[in-house]
This record gives sequence, structure tokens and C-alpha cells, in this order.
Amino acid sequence: MKNWTTQAEQRLTEYLDERARREGLYLEDASELKEDLRCHIYEEAEQSPAGTIGLMHLENIIGRLDAGYRPAPDPQASLPKQPKRGGFWNWTFGVVMPLVVLGLELLTSMCGSLIFNPVATWWHAAWIALVPVLNIWLMRPRGGNKTRGAAAGFVLFTALFYGLLFLPLSPFALVGVLYLGFGIIPLTPVLAAVMTWRIGRAARRDAAEPVRFRSGWRTGALAALLVIVSLEGPALWTRVNLADIGKDSISSEAGIGRLRAFHSERTLLMACYEGNRGVGAGTDISGWICRLPFFLSGGFDERGAWGTNSETTRDAFFRITGKPFNSMKPPGNLRGIALMGRARATDEFEFDDHIGGDDVAVRLKNLNLAESRFDGHVDAVSRLGYGEWTMVFKNDSANAQEARCQVRLPRDGRVSRLTLWVNGEPREAAFSTVSKVKAAYKSVAVVQRRDPVLVNMVGPDTVLVQCFPVPAHGSMKIRFGITAPLDGIRWEMPYVVERNFGLKENLEHAVWLQGGGTFDLAASGKTQAAGRDGEGHSLAASLGKESLMASGVTLATAPLPEDPGVVWCEDRFAKPGGRFLTREPVTVTRPAASRVVVVIDGSSSMAVAKDWLVKSLGKIDREKVSLMIADDRSRRVTPEELENYDFTGGRDNEPALREGIRLAKESNSPVVWIHGPQSVRLSQPEALLQLLERGTVLPVIHDVEAVSGPNRLGEALFRSGCLHRGPALVSPEKDLRGFLDGLQTERREFSWNWKRTETSEGLPGSRVWDHLARQWAAATAENPKTGMDDAARSELAAGYQLVTPVSGAVVLETQQQYREHGLTPVDGSATPSIPSVPEPSTGLLVILTTAAALMRRKRAA
Repeated sequence: MKNWTTQAEQRLTEYLDERARREGLYLEDASELKEDLRCHIYEEAEQSPAGTIGLMHLENIIGRLDAGYRPAPDPQASLPKQPKRGGFWNWTFGVVMPLVVLGLELLTSMCGSLIFNPVATWWHAAWIALVPVLNIWLMRPRGGNKTRGAAAGFVLFTALFYGLLFLPLSPFALVGVLYLGFGIIPLTPVLAAVMTWRIGRAARRDAAEPVRFRSGWRTGALAALLVIVSLEGPALWTRVNLADIGKDSISSEAGIGRLRAFHSERTLLMACYEGNRGVGAGTDISGWICRLPFFLSGGFDERGAWGTNSETTRDAFFRITGKPFNSMKPPGNLRGIALMGRARATDEFEFDDHIGGDDVAVRLKNLNLAESRFDGHVDAVSRLGYGEWTMVFKNDSANAQEARCQVRLPRDGRVSRLTLWVNGEPREAAFSTVSKVKAAYKSVAVVQRRDPVLVNMVGPDTVLVQCFPVPAHGSMKIRFGITAPLDGIRWEMPYVVERNFGLKENLEHAVWLQGGGTFDLAASGKTQAAGRDGEGHSLAASLGKESLMASGVTLATAPLPEDPGVVWCEDRFAKPGGRFLTREPVTVTRPAASRVVVVIDGSSSMAVAKDWLVKSLGKIDREKVSLMIADDRSRRVTPEELENYDFTGGRDNEPALREGIRLAKESNSPVVWIHGPQSVRLSQPEALLQLLERGTVLPVIHDVEAVSGPNRLGEALFRSGCLHRGPALVSPEKDLRGFLDGLQTERREFSWNWKRTETSEGLPGSRVWDHLARQWAAATAENPKTGMDDAARSELAAGYQLVTPVSGAVVLETQQQYREHGLTPVDGSATPSIPSVPEPSTGLLVILTTAAALMRRKRAA
């Protein structure tokens, strides 16, 4: 082994570094080259006769090694060559047209409304904008080789992604170029991908250090793939699993389970507005990728448009998230982002396939409740209240729309008036059978597209309100009156549980309430007391729009006498011989239930009620109360297990209710069903109805709504006559505990005994308003023990201007339309209204009644 001088070793190191740079090698490649050269030089040095290798010996070896090799470049040669600044096509389709098309899509959402939205979020917009920006930069001699390589890799993968998305549209785009000229827009992403590849290739060719450029290119390509995965990965995962839902029960449950663990809520919501009953043809990028097989094979399949079933998807949204899909604002990217006035949102056309149907269905983006007003009057003597809710709808879209909503009425409340303003004039409704008013509404609204409004009862104290058309860029005003008894001293305000319209920004719910005695209004955790107003009391309040959508806004009167008094009224709708109607209280003793079956909804909406549920049920007698959790199946739990239970997704309560009903029938016990929204269709409706209809014991199911929302399961149970509305949970823990204790305790309740007379002479008690007659008519028409057939029930309810399970109300535009459908609108003078002056106090009524009796006795003497 030869000895080397210090100068020779230093020169060898410098030479090896210089040679690696000349070869354009770095890192592992450079190390490998240096090692090979070092071994070669050592071998030649060993053949030298000198005992020590000095600087001159080394230079001779290097000279022989570099013989015929190009000399070392001067420093200027390492600088990047001045590339060409691109050509016409590079600038046109690599820079200008991508910017133009991006701006056009942001302003008009042309592609998003018809095919798919390539700019679903602002992140997508920024990502697309990088393509022309980086192409400009790559065509200029700036930046290091590795940085330019990273930019080239990133922009190429981005452009290729969008180019491949638009490639299936190229044949149609070419036709558009030839005949219309607009085809260049969908062709631009494809051409931009080609031009981006050319620009990147030129940048790589002009790189002074190709290895560093390639290393940066790989980094940039990886970054683009990460962007694609982060922006579209969750959406594609959601779409793929959605495709499994609806195939069969096993696949559906597996898909729902996976999506409960991880999903894109934006994509789920978007999918709810697509398919065979969607509002438009547009989708997002993940939806377009999943549609491509159907698009390339003809566009449709046997299940509906693009192979998707809207109803199945909407059920899946609830099962996965625990929220009804129409409780959320419609996806804004369905029609684009819009930089200037939301792409002229007022000119958007929204298709609604549910006009005249029985479902609230899709939320419409440009239909809003613009004004809301409620006027109410509470009569403490008759223990009845009457209120009128006025709604004004505003439609900002380019086509007429139907406003639909479900409204929860006060306990045992019934709609007793319906009004529609036509050309500024109020028109009153006609009341008749459900089938008759529905047929009239569909004929006038769907076929003739004129001005009707319809109200039908769809669930316990729940009505469906429909009005069409709310004209394009116009408004529609309706009003419906509600007659309802007090629940003890409470009178709960009506509220919307499901709607297909939005709420105008800064909407206020104007409330006016009046009565003969003092009362308070509790709303949003605050209490407002009524003030003196002549002989009575009144209150005016402006409530936030959240009060329209939630229970708990409650009027509470001063404490009432424990025993309600005898009252009577003149019944203008009565047949001859029974003009005056008297209501007398009758005491009924309810036996204590030996056992109570409590079924608790396991959906995520119930998580907010978990604390007070655990406190209310923590000290129950486990021998007398059976707890069951509804989590897509039936499962018994203890209070301790309930405390540790994780409320997730939207759970199917039907299996647990079936098991609860079976247990209740064994011991003749009531079922208490505590739940949140249930917007999913029944999985086995016939099995449930069979359990309710057969057997000697008719089960009693108390419906306790812990979280307000639509209730499809409750609607099915309501038609069976087994479902009874549970307590209003103003103070949830206290109210639920008291209700359960009441069921297990023998208690005294009041029922009513009704009498009719031809004259009012000698009638006991106090005279009250004629809403007393409407209370009698509703109770009689809905009582299965009266022996009346359905036709007689409908006739009775319609005669008293009531919306019940067997009667509905409709307002049509002209008298000719009423005659064509065999309907007669009510006389305006016969409709109920809010009294202009609060009713006299109980004491004054007693005085007046006594005075009248004394005068009659005096005249008789």
C-alpha cells in the first residue's frame, strides 16, 4: 500500500467532487461514482515504482483518466440555459384558456349545473388556478432546478386529473365546436393537460442539472397526488360505500357501518339532491367519477337516473349522520360557488319532483320564509286557546316553487281556519274529506298551476302545509288558525318540524298573545310576563327564527282551579234541537301501570339529552320499568349501561318498538318511546302493523319527543290509533320523571261529558266562545268508540271546519274551481278569529250569568 502526501489526498477529494458535478450526479449516484473512481486511481497508483504518491503522480493518473473527456465546465456553463418563452399554443391552452374557463365556471357554474362541478370548494379553485400560474413560471428562466421540477410534476398531475375527467365529454365538445362554438370550454382541460406536458418537458430539457429536476418532479407529482386524495378521497370513499347501500340488507348494514366510522358529509348531502328525484343534473367530482360507467354505457339504469335512488340515499344520510337531510342547508356547490352575486342565483332553475306529493322532501335554495307572525288568544274559563300563524314565502328562483312544511300543533290542537291571499284578497278554505281536498289541490296546483293551499293531518298533532305556486321572484301569503286545549296551565306554541324552504336572514317571529288573566311566555330560556290590557292581559314578543323550529316556546297561565267548571256555548254548526252545547267535567280514575316499557332512541341527536335521561331514569324501580335502547335492533339496558352508551348515527327504532310492544302486551303495560328525529322509512311496516292490529290488547304508546324533527315511524303508528303524545319537556328531567311516576300511580283525571239543548235557559256554568264546539267535534270525530263510519266522521269534522285524520282543508283560486271539485268554501263570517278585546274574567262571567238568571226568573214571576 502506497503512502499518499497530504496535498495528493486533498487534490483527489477535489477531483472526485468535481467529476461528480460534471456528470450531474448527486447523493447515492455521486457516492457510487466517487467510489469507483477512487478504486481505479488507487489501482494505478499501486503500479507506480515510487514509494510515495505525491501531487505530480496524481496529476499524471488524472490526466490519463480524463484523456478524451470534455474539460471541466466553467462556472457560467452551470447556469440554466435561456429557454424559449413558449409558443402560441402553450400560452393559449396552457395559460389563457384555463384562466378564462375557471373564471367562467365561477361566475356561471355552467358545467356544475349540467354535468359536474369541477370547482366544488375554494380549495379546488386555488388548486386549478395553480395550473396556469405555474405554467407561466415554468416558461420563464427562474428558480432552481429542483424547484422547477417540483412545479412541473405538480402541475402536470393536476392538469392530467382534470383532463381525464373531461375526456369522456370530448366527442360532444367537438360537435359543439363545429356547430355552436361552445365546445372549446369542455375541451380546454384536455388541451391544457397536453400543453402542460409540453411545457414541463421543455423545462426538463433546459435544466442544467437534470437529476435535481427529476428529483423535484417526483416530489411535485407526489404532492399533487396527496392533494387529490385529500380533496376527493373522502368523497370517493363515501360514494363507493353508498353504492353498497340498497343492494341487500347485509351490504347495506356493512356500508352504513363503514360510513358511520368515516364519511364526507358534504358528499352525502350532495347525493341526496341527485338521482331519480333530485333537483338537477349536476354532481361533484366524485359523483362524476362514479357516474362514468353509466354515462359511457348509455346514461341510465333500471333503478333511475345515473343508477342512484334518491329515497335510498336520503334514508342513508339519516342512518349515517342522525340528521334529516332536509334539516341542513342545501349544498351550495350544486350550482357553483359564484363570485358575483352567487352566479345570479335569482336566475337559477331548481327542479322539484315532489310538487303535490305527501313528503316535504328536498330543501330549495332560493325559497325562503320571509315573514312570520303568530296571534293567539287563551281563554282560561274554557281552558282553550286559538292562534293564527301567518307566513309569507319569497321565491328568488327563476321558476315557481311549492312551499311545504310539517307543523307540530299544541297538544290535541286542530287546524280550524285556512286562508290564502290571492291578488291581495284573503280567500277562505273549503273543508272536506282528505281524498277530496288532495285531489282538488293536485288538479289545480300540479295540472293547472294556479293558486291553492292544502293542509292535511299526517301525525299526532302534526299537519302538512303545502302551497303552490310561490311565483318566480314573487311571494305568497297564507294563514292557518289552530284551536287547542290547555295542557294543565300550559299552551305550547306550534313549530315547524320539517320544511323545504330556508329562513330569511334576520327573520323575526312576531308573537302577540292575549287572555283574560295573567300569563307568561317562556322561550329560549327566558320568561316574559304579560301586562295589563284593559280588562285582560296581553304580550308582544319578537322571537328569533330558532323558535320556529324547536319545541319549548310555551305560554303558562296563572294557576287554575283544580276542578274545571261547567261551560257552555252556542254552536252555530249544530243541527236543530241541539243549538247549545254544555261541557261538564267528569272524574276518571286511572289505575297504576304494573310495568312500564321505556324505549330510548340510540341516534346521535339524543346525545344532548343523555344527561337528563340518566338522571331521570337513574333511580327507577327495575322490577317495574324495563329499559330498552334502539340501536338498529332491540337491546335491554340498565341505567349504568345507558350512562356509558355512545349515541351515534341515525338508529332504526322499529325493531326495538316491536319488541317493546310485545313485552307491553304480555303485562298490559304502556310503552314510553323517547326519541329524536326519525326521518327514515319503515324497514318492515307490515310486521309492525300486524303486531298493533292483532291480539286482544291494544297497546298504548306514549310518544315523548326529546329532540324535535320529522317522525316517519310516529306517522305510521298514529294511523293505528295506538300512539299518544307524551309530555312536553319544558323542564326535561323533572317532566319525564313526573310522567313516569304518574303512570305507575293511581291518579284522578278529568274527562268531559257533553250535553245539548235547544235553548240556553237554565244552563249552568259560564258561557264561552264557540271553540268549545270545535273541541267537541274533534273529540267525537276521532273517537273510535262512537261507532261512526269514516264518511260520517269526515262530514262531522269538515262541518265544524276542522283538519283531522279524516278531513282536510284546501283553498282554491276561483269559485269555478270549487264547483268543479264539489267543494264549498266557508263563509268568512263563520271563520274563527282573534277577539279584539280579551274575554271577561271568570268572576265577571259568573256575575253576568247570575244576573241573567235573576232577570229571567223575574220575568217569569
